[in-house]
Amino acid sequence: MYQSRLSLIVAVGISLMGASSAWCQSGPASRPAGLSLPPSPPLAIVAWTSPAYSQDVAARYKEFAEAGFTHGLVAFGDVQKGKALLDAAQSAGVKLLAMVFFSQMSGPDIARSFKDHPALAGYYLMDEPEAKDFPGLTALARQIMAIDPDPNKVVIVNLLPNYATNPQMGIKPWETYEQYVHKFMSEVPVNVLSHDHYPIDRLSISPRWYENMRVMSSAARMCRSPWWAFICAIGFNTCPEPSLGSLRIQSYTNLAYGATGIEHWYYGYYPGGRGQAIDAEGKRTVTWEYDRQVNRELEARAGVFVGSDVRRVRWAGTTPPPPEVKPYEPRGGIKSLTAGGKGAVVSELWKDKYRFLAVVNQDYLQTMPLSVTWQESMRVGLVGKDGGVKMLDKPSLEINVDPGDAAVLMWMSDGQ
Repeated sequence: MYQSRLSLIVAVGISLMGASSAWCQSGPASRPAGLSLPPSPPLAIVAWTSPAYSQDVAARYKEFAEAGFTHGLVAFGDVQKGKALLDAAQSAGVKLLAMVFFSQMSGPDIARSFKDHPALAGYYLMDEPEAKDFPGLTALARQIMAIDPDPNKVVIVNLLPNYATNPQMGIKPWETYEQYVHKFMSEVPVNVLSHDHYPIDRLSISPRWYENMRVMSSAARMCRSPWWAFICAIGFNTCPEPSLGSLRIQSYTNLAYGATGIEHWYYGYYPGGRGQAIDAEGKRTVTWEYDRQVNRELEARAGVFVGSDVRRVRWAGTTPPPPEVKPYEPRGGIKSLTAGGKGAVVSELWKDKYRFLAVVNQDYLQTMPLSVTWQESMRVGLVGKDGGVKMLDKPSLEINVDPGDAAVLMWMSDGQ
């Protein structure tokens, strides 16, 4: 039931494994003169919502693609307007996911009408269900998949965060969030997991965020499914207006835990929100520029995260780690790692013989001093925001990491 139907996105998760000699670099004679990121499927960068039907829909989708989004969520009103939306998306090079729960057309009708359109990526069945919704979602998913059996189509439901109450999740008072997620997994035949957790509360980061990412990453690994995560991309309630730092910290930390898709809530104008990417008059704002910059950085670094196996996630810094995260202990050729400021999430990722160490600044407002040393026999590169790799000529690195940004080191295993 849980075998992924996507051919271009692979599952990652967290495995608490011991030290391995495969982290070490081979001897100097076999080391490459330079490194580059391995080939990778694209990272899914999704927006709630994509442009709705309008007279200038083609121009709006070009603008949407220019902001770096690969997928958009959209509600379908009727066949004629739905085809116009899909045609505009195809022309701009993006894919659409049908928001079944917001559409005037039913899920089966959407599948029958548009399943052969190349811009239809799949079906978004519901947002934030409670447990009593699971049987209906199971029936709906099976109806849609019977009409559209394409294994590359996404079938997805977005789950509640772990700060939802038990009544909101529809589970018993003594049950846990992890049980809510596992109950969903065992019943609803989706092929991509999704959840939202908006961790920025004014100037602080919720410590429960890290537990939520661990649960989702573990669930994705268990059911061999990709996992996409929402980030808050507008100012809403206590979440501040977007900045480069706030978009980066949410994106890179989810990726460090194994997410292979980043979903933005919200694109376009949202009444009651602050700092939307598109304002009430339909004009781009500074947030649109932030979206474009960060989305392009993420896609350029996709080779680090998409298709990699997250081996361990830890915490570095003098600030106490969140309850969920253990302190980082160097291994496999890394001799020392020191993070200043508010600390960092440190993720070890493997992809074939490639090794990555992603260090994510957990302060979205201030830079973070970072110092790393490693064995002299290792040939290490620093992955830039453009995806290029700068080879380091000595066995150490001292940099300031931008607010919310990730410093990514890479090297090659000797295959042992």
